[in-house]
Amino acid sequence: MDLQVRAISHKHNAKIAIVDISESMREICDLQKSNPFISIALSKFTLGNTLISLDNKELAKINSNYVSKNGAVKKMIAEFQNNKVRAYAQVKDFDIEEYIPRLSNNPVYATVGTEGQLLNSRDMGLKEPYISTINTDSPNIDHIWMDFLRDSNQVGSLLTSEVKLDDELKVKKVVGILIQLLPEHTQDDIDLLDSKLGNTNFICEVLMKSTNYNEVIKEIFEDAVILESKEIIFECTCNENKILDSVKLLGQNEIQQLIDNKEDVQVICDFCNKEYIVNNKSLKNLI
Repeated sequence: MDLQVRAISHKHNAKIAIVDISESMREICDLQKSNPFISIALSKFTLGNTLISLDNKELAKINSNYVSKNGAVKKMIAEFQNNKVRAYAQVKDFDIEEYIPRLSNNPVYATVGTEGQLLNSRDMGLKEPYISTINTDSPNIDHIWMDFLRDSNQVGSLLTSEVKLDDELKVKKVVGILIQLLPEHTQDDIDLLDSKLGNTNFICEVLMKSTNYNEVIKEIFEDAVILESKEIIFECTCNENKILDSVKLLGQNEIQQLIDNKEDVQVICDFCNKEYIVNNKSLKNLI
């Protein structure tokens, strides 16, 4: 079961969140038919979006869009709302030799690219969503998210994630942790965090081996109070009304031409690959 666990340490002035979206990302990557490198990049990107979304109101819709200027993935989108995730990669497969070693000898870094832009939209149910944008020159998705948090929240943060594939190169486990210092933190709190989490590889190994995330949190901050533990699921938000709205974007002239030619429109959802057929009769209702 995928889940999120949130906790707070009043003694050490920090809040902590752990997210496991292994099942969701396996389903998403299977639907996307993504190669192993895209699966890892998209999983880490979706995990980061989920971690930064947990402090928002339950019904808030958090959407992050990463556009790579030179990486193989081209574009990634991740959404989180009401403990439901969905994600999309523009490129599902590619020839890695076209990007290695030109961009990086690390295939995941070559997938993400060394130049890009992250756009984050937080729809809190108000008139307009709150938009934040950063440009990045890092191929490390964890670092991209930490740069975003530093720019948007002005607080010290540590975000690290890990993706493990099985023998068939399918997603097996996707887990990550986010620790943020509260405004009243002291130098002692920073030193404690550095001493316990200085080796992020070790933390990722612990998360990979564990399923009791409450205990992991207690090992980091002995006084931590668990605030909540909730299930996360993959669920696409596509529906017929949204598909009709997307068809409207074709414009009246093109829709009229389809009607005159007695043609239907096939639309496939980018996120779940569900196929929708907008028949000629439905097209007439859009004019």
